[in-house]
Amino acid sequence: MKRFTVLLAALASAVAFSFAASAQQQAAPEEPAAGIGVESVIVTAPALRSERALNNFILTHVAPSPLLGKIGRWKTGICPLAVGLSSKLDTYISQRIIRVAMLAGAPLDSGETCRPNILVVATPKPQELLDFLRTKRPGLLGFHYQSRAERIATMSRPIQAWYSTATEDFDGFLPADAPVISWDNASPGAMGVASAVHVSGNRAIGDGLKTQFTNAIIMVDTGKIVGQEIGPLADYIAMLALSQGQSYDDCQNVPTITNLLAPGCADGMKPVALTDIDATYLRGLYKMDAGRDFRGERSSIAYMMKKELGGY
Repeated sequence: MKRFTVLLAALASAVAFSFAASAQQQAAPEEPAAGIGVESVIVTAPALRSERALNNFILTHVAPSPLLGKIGRWKTGICPLAVGLSSKLDTYISQRIIRVAMLAGAPLDSGETCRPNILVVATPKPQELLDFLRTKRPGLLGFHYQSRAERIATMSRPIQAWYSTATEDFDGFLPADAPVISWDNASPGAMGVASAVHVSGNRAIGDGLKTQFTNAIIMVDTGKIVGQEIGPLADYIAMLALSQGQSYDDCQNVPTITNLLAPGCADGMKPVALTDIDATYLRGLYKMDAGRDFRGERSSIAYMMKKELGGY
C-alpha cells in the first residue's frame, strides 16, 4: 500500500507539472545493465513484409485523433519519465524512448532539465490511478465527452496509453483539445473541426490543421507483464510514446513490436526489438505533411515507408 501511495503522489506531481525531470534523463544514455538486452532494430526479410501486409499494417494501426480526425505526433520536445520499477529500469525505459525518438526524427527537449510530457507509470493497480485521473485530471486522458469518461479511463491491456492533444491552425495558433461535459455544451470543434482556428485556402490537399501531442500517459500493469524481458517492453513503450495506434490486440501480418502483447500471435511475428517496419513507420510519421487530411497523411507515411524499405 505504501508503494502505491508513493506512485500516486508521483503521478499527481507529474500531471500537475510541478517538478522538472533530472538532467540525467537528457544526458547520453548509459550502457544497458546486464540481462536487459541489446538495443537494436531488426531488419525483416522482404517475404515477411509483403506490400499487402504492409498496407494492412498502415491501414489498421494508424489512429486518427478523436477531435480533429488527423494523425497526432510530437512537435514540442519530448521529456519522458518512467516511475514504478527499479531506478535502473525506470532510467532504461526513459532513455530508450529518447533513443527511439532520435531514430524517428522526433523532437527532444534540449534543456538541462525539462518538465515531463511523457509519463510511464508501472503499478499493480493501474485502474486506481486511472480513476484518479478521470476525476482530477480528465484532460490527460485526451479529448472525450463526459459520458464516455468511464470507458476511456479503463485499463484493458497490459500496457496502455492516453494522449492529450492540441490543434495547431494554419497561423500557428494552438488551442487544447479539452474534454467537454456533454454534447449540449460541446464547442464547434466537437464535430471534428477545432473552433476559432484559421485554415488553409487549399482544401484539395488539406485544411492546414494539425494534431499535436501535448502529454502522454502510459500505464504498465506489472501483474500482466510477468516473464517479459525489459528490452522488448521498452521498445513497445517507446512506440506508444511516439505514436498513437489503434490495433494492439490484433496480430499484424508483419513483424512489428506492436505485436509483442497481442494474444494468439505467433512468436515469429513478435520481435525482440523494433523492426525496420516500426522504424520506417516512425520516420514517415515525423516527416509527413501534418496539414493534409487523414487519408493524405496515411498515404504519405506509406509512401515514405515503401521508399525506405525498398522493393515496392
